[in-house]
Amino acid sequence: MPALTRKSTAERREEIATAVLSIIGRTGLTSLTMSNLAAEIGVTSGALFRHFETRDDILREAVRHAVARIDRTFPDESLPPLDRLFTLAKNRIDLLGPEPGLAWLLRSEQAYLTMPDDAVDELRDVARRSRRFLLKAIRDGAAEGSIRSDIPPDVLLVPVIGTIHALIGMPGASRHAGGGRAGTPPRVLAALRRMITNPEREDS
Repeated sequence: MPALTRKSTAERREEIATAVLSIIGRTGLTSLTMSNLAAEIGVTSGALFRHFETRDDILREAVRHAVARIDRTFPDESLPPLDRLFTLAKNRIDLLGPEPGLAWLLRSEQAYLTMPDDAVDELRDVARRSRRFLLKAIRDGAAEGSIRSDIPPDVLLVPVIGTIHALIGMPGASRHAGGGRAGTPPRVLAALRRMITNPEREDS
């Protein structure tokens, strides 16, 4: 019988952070008790505090874990503006659609009201960086002629963000943004691309 391998502190902390997001995604923050969290990963409640001093420390780690994963959805800024924008959109839908706990952290006002202040700062920062990334892609595209310039970039940003959020929240719509419900995400993203593309270059 193979010997059991004890998980390292880093592995256990990541496991706890992942379990936090899983519980939040399934049943909401109010169900995140230490007993539920311990049961989720198969340890005692006391074992959680061998890796974290307080409940807030656990929440901070969950946010750090979430932000690190969200950061990996930012594409290479050297991509052409339209590709840059829609690669980020697809990456976010692929990540957040199947993981409502992650989506809740990024999109819910309740997260900003209930998480520790420094964790909220991290969430606000990634939201700001996401908005800046999309806005810059729109501005760059308008400047080079691939994105329509007859609508101000900050106005065009609204339907872009709204579409991404709607697809993330659509049940069954984000199984890798290439499947989902009747291929909904790719069809909607293709329609959005047509909407924001410079009409004179729609065939490019």
